[in-house]
Amino acid sequence: MTTGNISLATSPGSPETGVLDIATRNIIVLLSLTIFGGLISLVGIVFNAINVVAFVKQGFKDTVNITLFGLAISDLGVLVTFLWGGICYNPLFINSGHSFDPDGLCYLTCGWPSVCFARITSWITAFVTFERCMCIAMPLKVKTIITPKRTVFVVVGIFLTMFANVVPVYCSISLGPTFFRELNKTMIGMVFIPNGETIEKVALSISIFSQFASFFVVIVCTVVLILNLIRKSKWRQSTSSSAKQKSVSNRDKKVVKMILSISIIFIACFLPSGVNFIVIFFLPEYKVTGKYQNLFISTWCLCKALGTLNSSVNIFVYYNMSSKFKEIVDKMFPGIVGKKETKKISNGP
Repeated sequence: MTTGNISLATSPGSPETGVLDIATRNIIVLLSLTIFGGLISLVGIVFNAINVVAFVKQGFKDTVNITLFGLAISDLGVLVTFLWGGICYNPLFINSGHSFDPDGLCYLTCGWPSVCFARITSWITAFVTFERCMCIAMPLKVKTIITPKRTVFVVVGIFLTMFANVVPVYCSISLGPTFFRELNKTMIGMVFIPNGETIEKVALSISIFSQFASFFVVIVCTVVLILNLIRKSKWRQSTSSSAKQKSVSNRDKKVVKMILSISIIFIACFLPSGVNFIVIFFLPEYKVTGKYQNLFISTWCLCKALGTLNSSVNIFVYYNMSSKFKEIVDKMFPGIVGKKETKKISNGP
C-alpha cells in the first residue's frame, strides 16, 4: 500500500494495535469505499454526464465552457475508477474464489487512474479559479490573454501532463504470477521490474507535489479574487450612479459566489487528504505497516470518498449560478424540473 493509492491489505505480521481495531477499520472501508463512495459515484456519473451534454449544447466559444467541460470529463474519470475500486473491495467480490490479488488489481486499475484523474480535476479547478481571478483583476486584457484556443491547449495539456506522470508506474509495475507466502499460493498480483519501486516513489512524490501546488493556487487565486472585487466595488461606488452600482454589485456578487462555491467545495474535500500527507512526515508509525495502520487506512478511505463527493456536486453550483446551464437542464428534463418557457441559449456559462 502507498499513500497515494490505497491498497487495503494488511501486511503479514504487521501490528494490529493502535487507535482502531481491524474490525472497525473493515467497517469503515466497506462504508466509505463500497457503500457511500459507490452510491455517490453512481449518482455523480449521471450528474457529470448531464454536465458534459449541457456544455456541449452551450458550445465552446466561451473559455469557461471549455474549462468546465474538461472538469466534467476528469470528474467522470474519478468517479468511474472509484466505482470500480468499490467493487474490488466488495466482500462478495473478494470472497468469490478468484485467482488474483484484489489489492494488486485495484491498485493498478483503480488506484493510480483515480489519483491521475483527481490531479486533473485539481488543476482544472485551479485554472478556472485563476481564469475568473484574471477576469476581475484585468477585465480589459483577459480576453486577449485567455482565448478559447489557449484554453483548449491548457486543458488538454493538463490531461496529457497528468497521464505522463503515471506512465512510468505502468512501465515499472504489471500484473503477473506472484507467490503469496501468507496464503502459500501463487495468484495474479503486482510484479515490479528492477528499481520499479523507486520509479513508483518518484511518480508518487510528483503526484503529492502536484496536489499541494494546485491546492495552493486555488487558495491564492480565491483570495486575490476577493480582494480585487472589494477594491473595484469601492471604486465603482464612488464613481457610478446608484442604479449602475446595484447592477455592477450584483454581477460581482454572482462571480464571487460561483468561484467561492467551487473553490470551497474543492478545499473542503481535499484538505483532509493534504493533512494526512503532512501527518505521515511527522508520525512515523502512521503508515500501512505501522502501529496506526488501521487509522491510516480508514482515514485514507474517507479521504477518497470525499474526493468522489467533490467530483459529484458541481452540477448544483452550475444549475444555481448559471442561467444558461439552468435553461438547458430544464429543457433536458422538463418532466422533472417543471415545464418552463425556453429561451434562445447563447454561448457562455
